[in-house]
Formats: sequence, structure tokens, C-alpha cells
Amino acid sequence: MAEEREELIVSSARDVKGPWREYQFRVKPGDLGRRPRWVSPYHHRLDWQMWIAACLGSIERSPWMYRFLLMLLREDDGVLGLLECNPWEEEEEEADDNDGRNRGITGGGRDDKMDGGKLKYVRVERYKYKFSEDNGKDYWVREKIGNFFPKQGICTEGLLKDLIARDSIS
Repeated sequence: MAEEREELIVSSARDVKGPWREYQFRVKPGDLGRRPRWVSPYHHRLDWQMWIAACLGSIERSPWMYRFLLMLLREDDGVLGLLECNPWEEEEEEADDNDGRNRGITGGGRDDKMDGGKLKYVRVERYKYKFSEDNGKDYWVREKIGNFFPKQGICTEGLLKDLIARDSIS
């Protein structure tokens, strides 16, 4: 880990206005208050691939990310299992702990969440991370560099499907 590096931060939302929730990976920087991880001799492959994608500079050079983002929108258990946690899981547990008040109304399915349905939007932003010099609670400071994918800011499941189909033809 260098003292300063670019990182890709993936987040999703059910509404374009938010709230947007960030996905935390097992070892790569994300949460500013999380201590840097020591991993040896093996790398967590997904975290490593995300770092390589940031170094390559565009999603077109890492086309596997299209399917990864699509699986996040679909809340695929296999893909979510590769991450530190599902940022939307806490909300689901709150709904289940609600003594059944919402279960009869919503049906409790993945496509019928308490706050308005399934995930619809995903984005990947680029940040510059460096170690914090402040001895406070944060280990990192970050500065947003810009959007990584899509350049206009947000992406939908339909756009991801189109991009995957385009890449499978060529």
C-alpha cells in the first residue's frame, strides 16, 4: 500500500436522489475510519482487481466490471459474499425486526423493499486516498477526483445489460 493511491468507490441507490450507499470491500480502502488491513501472502482478488481497474483508468479496460455492477444491482448473494457487507442489509433486518407490521404489506421479497423497491442505480467514483496525518478517528483522508463510470454519473440495469451484450458480440 502506497501512502497515496486512487481508489474506486462503488455505491447504489433505489432513487436517483438517494440515499446512496457505498459498498465496502474486504481489504481495499473505503470507510475513512477503518484501519488498513494487513494481507499476506495472498490478495483478495476482487479488491486487487478494483485497484487495477483504477490504475487502468477506464471501465472499458476492465469489462468484467459491467457484470459485477449488474450483479450488485440484482443483489446477487454470490457477489455480495465477496464484499465486507451489503450496505442495504441493515435496512432489511430492521424490516424483519418490525414485528411483522410491514411483512404483510411488502411480502418480504427482495424486489419489494420497505423504502420503495429494488436497487435501480449504481455509480463508480474515483477518489484519491492517503493516510491521515490527524491522530483522530480516521485513518484515511480522501478527495473526489471524478466519476469513473458512467461519466454522466449514474447507471441503470438496462444500460449495463446493453454494454454486456455489446461486449459479448465483439
